[in-house]
Amino acid sequence: MPNIVLIVAMRTEMPYGLKDAGGIYQIGNNTIRIAVSGIGPKRACRAAQQMCAGSPGYHPDLLINAGFCGAVINELQVGDLIIANRLAYRGREIQLNNSPIEKLIDLFAGSEYRVGKLQTFNWPVLSRAGVFGDTLAVDMESFAIARTAAKYQVPALIIKAVSDIVPQHAGLFSLLTLVRNLKINSKTARGRLSVIVKKIFKNQALLDETETIRPETAKTRG
Repeated sequence: MPNIVLIVAMRTEMPYGLKDAGGIYQIGNNTIRIAVSGIGPKRACRAAQQMCAGSPGYHPDLLINAGFCGAVINELQVGDLIIANRLAYRGREIQLNNSPIEKLIDLFAGSEYRVGKLQTFNWPVLSRAGVFGDTLAVDMESFAIARTAAKYQVPALIIKAVSDIVPQHAGLFSLLTLVRNLKINSKTARGRLSVIVKKIFKNQALLDETETIRPETAKTRG
């Protein structure tokens, strides 16, 4: 019976209907454990270490990091889903070659989604300055979680929902717009995320032949 860990940064990112962070849920043939890490790479790394190290009787077969992100390409809209196959942070990049993305792609039918790169920052991103050109969206946790999962040889799946569109340049008007729309945008993003995460939880063949991410896939950008 596969054990799956779901890590979110905030309770507002938890799928609807799953309220007990730290609790264990039985969904289909899968056993689900949820952790709320807190915001930022350090907290995310700490939560991933705790979950990947396992507790008595519960070692994860798969780690899912779900949550919100800020889009940095104009083609994306609030609520669109990002499936990460690459992650960047401070000039470093890892590639999720063996994440079970291909096994799950059919579950995204009917959803607006893109597969590509997420870039992690230590702070909220208010403009696209410093964002790599091939990045789809930005967040504050995914790189740390994926690296930690690789260290423990636990396959990782990173799924984010767009909660805001990052402007080209920072400005007071952009910040006010973000704050004004935050509640409704977060509700939209959480709803879309909830649908796809619950589909994954119910998938019966989720871990068949799943391989791990290898730490040696990390590289330094020149």
